[in-house]
Amino acid sequence: MSDLSDGPAKGLQAQLEQALEEVRRLRMIIDGSAAGTWEWNPTSHHMQVNARWAEIVGYTLEELQPISSDTFERLVHPDDLQRSDAQLQAHFAGETPFYECLVRMRHRDGHWVWVQDRGRVCEWDAHGAPVWMAGAHADVTDLQRARQEVAGARQRLQSIVDSSDEVAVIVTDEHGTITLFNSGAERLLGYRADEVVGVASPVLFHHGQEVEAFLQTLPADEVAGRDLFGVLSGRAREHTYSRQWTFLRKDGQHRQVRLSISALADAQGEVTGFVGMATDITEVLQARAEARLAEEKFAGAFTSAALGMALVSLEGRWLDVNDALCRIMGYSRNELLQVDFQRLTHPDDLDADLAMVQGLLRGERAHYHLEKRYIGREGNVIWTRLSVSLVRSEQGDPLHFVSQIQDVTAQHASEQRVLQAEQRSRITLDAVTDLVLSVDLEGRIEHANAAAVRALGGPDGAPLHGHHVGEMLQLTTEYAPLSPLDLSVLLDPDSNAVDLHSDLLLVQGGENMPVDVSQAWLHDDAGALRGAVWVIRDVTQLRARQREARQLAEMDPLTDLVNRRGFEAHLQQAIAHVDRTGQAASLMFIDLDQFKPVNDTWGHLAGDAVLWAVANVLRHGVRDSDVVARLGGDEFAVILAGCSLRRARRIAGELLHTIGGLSIPWEQHRIKVGVSIGIASINTGMSVDEAVAAADVQCYRAKAAGRNNVQSEPMGLESPPEFD
Repeated sequence: MSDLSDGPAKGLQAQLEQALEEVRRLRMIIDGSAAGTWEWNPTSHHMQVNARWAEIVGYTLEELQPISSDTFERLVHPDDLQRSDAQLQAHFAGETPFYECLVRMRHRDGHWVWVQDRGRVCEWDAHGAPVWMAGAHADVTDLQRARQEVAGARQRLQSIVDSSDEVAVIVTDEHGTITLFNSGAERLLGYRADEVVGVASPVLFHHGQEVEAFLQTLPADEVAGRDLFGVLSGRAREHTYSRQWTFLRKDGQHRQVRLSISALADAQGEVTGFVGMATDITEVLQARAEARLAEEKFAGAFTSAALGMALVSLEGRWLDVNDALCRIMGYSRNELLQVDFQRLTHPDDLDADLAMVQGLLRGERAHYHLEKRYIGREGNVIWTRLSVSLVRSEQGDPLHFVSQIQDVTAQHASEQRVLQAEQRSRITLDAVTDLVLSVDLEGRIEHANAAAVRALGGPDGAPLHGHHVGEMLQLTTEYAPLSPLDLSVLLDPDSNAVDLHSDLLLVQGGENMPVDVSQAWLHDDAGALRGAVWVIRDVTQLRARQREARQLAEMDPLTDLVNRRGFEAHLQQAIAHVDRTGQAASLMFIDLDQFKPVNDTWGHLAGDAVLWAVANVLRHGVRDSDVVARLGGDEFAVILAGCSLRRARRIAGELLHTIGGLSIPWEQHRIKVGVSIGIASINTGMSVDEAVAAADVQCYRAKAAGRNNVQSEPMGLESPPEFD
């Protein structure tokens, strides 16, 4: 018998020793790799780690005890925790074979350690839920820093190349494929870098006919089956090769460039590519051509110009005049050439004109413009707009003046009529009780009517002209009366700030007066925006009537809570706040359990008493800033702004307990009531219907789970928990 039993025992002993040896080798491998290992139960959140795991973040195992998933969440950088959770959920869902994430963990001494975390589920339960998971941590801080340094160096190099946006830099490999295309090249040629890098040759940008003509001028042995790139790169191997070319932009435009091509070599002197630097000289060539034409055109333009034109000596004598100037002044050409401009200038304008002339001669300005009066041959006053420039020699010495004279007599008379009309308008505005302000785009007050001066100028009615509107006027809103409105948004033509702030308040002497602000834009003669007119009207009585009507429309008469209409408006505002700030918010649906028997047994008045009691608990069980609504029948809802799902569950539990303790006296009886509560997060991009549906689903779950309980979305679907 001993021989028969010893055989299996020895086999088991051998297998055990082999397993122990395998464990020993695995431990040696793990210790040799300096990896931190972890094991985790996703259901119980229990977690085990080795000493190296704790050492990576500067702790001993004893200092971290007790270890759970909260330990990991406490140490991981908040910006990385959500990404880690997403990778974990993807692995749980079978989308990835492993959970893998690069995260930052806070070291005991306060700095961040980069950790490569990798693991997988090793055991699942019968329902496909993870039961046991194992993985490893590797400290990759040095590697991550090296990556960041390399990325930084590449970015600095690219910035240097891109900063030369006046020069097109195009780098190719030795075969002609583009490897770098800087912002200057994008600007010159109209292509994006990603359209040409790795797929195109610089030959793409050359004018085909010009290339063909150039290649025909070369010796046959130099061309020898090469394309343009082959010829140019062959010359650039010897020394930098430069030439003027016609480049074609992506939009078909032609640009004249000076192109220089040089070879790039490695440390052994082997050519690895070529760099071309192209400077756009199109405007320079055009300027030269235009300069040649200018002299030819000047004589014709001078004589045929509709404006009066004259060449004037440094002493003020007219050297030449055109026909238009003779018509303006009423003199013949010979008569004007016998006099100087001083004699025909209105005495009141002569000093200002001469001062401008001296400024030109001293080099203080290149030209000047002046509205001045001349005396015509018949003694009539001629209003003109004068433009004068000084012509100098190549050595910079003054030669003569060129004057352009436009007759604006009729325009001046029209402006005088406009000024008179403006004066009448100002008198009319001063009779208006509304506050009227005219401001420029910088916010400086150009005009204020009498009502505005009385209201904003203080006890003495100080003038408002020239002051910044923000110094004299303060607006706020009914929703945030302690937060002054940035008035600059009212001067932004793209802003709809006035429409968005129909609840505006004007702050006066410590009091807030409801106002409406109407705005009209002002444009100059060229149609450009130059300012705005604000009309500020006292709407105290109108706002009070609107508020009363809105309150009657949005309040439940039985419970004094917000009704469904008001609830939907508040929910829309809460969603918009989440979209704008990213702050957490929750929606709670509350449905009374077995409410119909209350009405059936004791009547609807008893039911109303129960509804009032529950409403009172809800009203006092949340913050004043939270919105409590009765949606109809025995359904209630609470909008919890700035409240995470975790905190909302705690509040719901307290409400459940308080309502469960209610004992409502009715006749000789006491009525008890229970509630089912469902909670959902208010997320970015939600509609009102989607938020309502999400909370309603959870309330239905609470009913299905036996009533008188709280149900919510899984905690893993929300953002990292608040610490409150």
